[in-house]
Amino acid sequence: MGDMTLYRIGLVVLILLFAVGFALVFKSVHLPARVRRAEEFMNEEDLSRASAIVKSILDKKKDYVPARYVRARILMKQSQFMLAISELNAILGIPDFNKHVSELDIHYLLADLYSATQQFPKEIDEYREILKFKPEDVKANHRLGHAQYKQKKYKEAKECLSRAITADPSLVDCVLPIGVASYYLSEYDDAEAFLLRAVEHPQSMFEANFYLGVIYKGKKDFDTAIRMFENSRKDRAFFVKSLYHLGEIYFENGLYDKAIEALEEGIGRIDKKDDEALAYRYLLAECFEIENKIKEAVHHWEQIARINSDFRSTRLKLEEYQNILNNPNLKSFFTSSITELQPLIQEVISRLNYNIVSKKEVSHNEYVYKAFNIKRINEPPVLIVFNRTTKEITEGQIINFHRTIGAEKCKSGMYITTSKFSIRARSSASSRMVELYDSTFLDKAVEKIKAKTAKNE
Repeated sequence: MGDMTLYRIGLVVLILLFAVGFALVFKSVHLPARVRRAEEFMNEEDLSRASAIVKSILDKKKDYVPARYVRARILMKQSQFMLAISELNAILGIPDFNKHVSELDIHYLLADLYSATQQFPKEIDEYREILKFKPEDVKANHRLGHAQYKQKKYKEAKECLSRAITADPSLVDCVLPIGVASYYLSEYDDAEAFLLRAVEHPQSMFEANFYLGVIYKGKKDFDTAIRMFENSRKDRAFFVKSLYHLGEIYFENGLYDKAIEALEEGIGRIDKKDDEALAYRYLLAECFEIENKIKEAVHHWEQIARINSDFRSTRLKLEEYQNILNNPNLKSFFTSSITELQPLIQEVISRLNYNIVSKKEVSHNEYVYKAFNIKRINEPPVLIVFNRTTKEITEGQIINFHRTIGAEKCKSGMYITTSKFSIRARSSASSRMVELYDSTFLDKAVEKIKAKTAKNE
């Protein structure tokens, strides 16, 4: 009887052990199978059935990593990005999670999610985590490089994107960022090489043309730069910037009418009030000033002054030109070309008892004359400069003029200007036999000429 009892007890224990083992085996096989089934539904876009399976698993085993990982991916498909981020970060906090899911895959998903939710610093952190696992990972370098490029971290962007495109030359979207990053890093040879490659791709053509234009402009290769800017201006994003650079090229080469034509084309699209917009308008005003279109120049300086009267010399320009525009005698010097002014200037010089024997145009605003004193005809000639400007004449200008007097083998010189002379300029002139005549003199001289003309009429 005792043996039978022991036999029964042993049989029960054996059955229990078998049941427990079977349950464990069943569970170890059943849960992964259910997760795989949930993944199948997820891949078929049957998210409700996939979610139901995952929920039933997690109701019984809340930290079952494979199920939580599927739930995170389901949330991503449902565009519930913040919940997906929370789920993935929770998985990273579960002990030994990496026995079931690749930590690298989780960081990939988190990077995508942070990008989608515009949490760019966290996105970059995820890419850096990925590169700790795989420093040469193409995807991580590619994505991190683009993210850093958007944040204008050009050195880091170039390093990452260069690694990516070296490993996978098909990543042509790296070419433009590497070119632009190289430009901002002052690595112009690399910039030119990559930008020339970027021009070949329609999606980056206009931006590449723009930066190539800036590079060639810096090299003084103006013809090529103009061609590049003419291409880049076709894109709205680079229209105004391209016109500004074209204006600067034409201005530097003395083609003020072409500069005005280019700049006026874009003036209506300036809707910002930053320094770039003010610089654009200021350049246009300078072109009008040189072309003696003072009213137009003043108009643009007034527009600048409404936003920032301290921008460059705007306030001073307005004060100077308002005084000129309010003075009809001086105004005449700024509303005609330097060529048209010759009869008036020569009349002014003749009233100083000098007879002009030769003249030479130096610029749009400056003429040099060689003349003899009609009362001292046997004396060597004097050199006379007429400088139309609103800027105060400096000591340096007087010194340069004195050198020109010697080079032209003249006895002495006369400096006539529509502006004034600095104290140091006056001191320098007195020791160098240079007579000075400023705007006050011209005002009175023109007044006398007008009075004489009216009397003769």
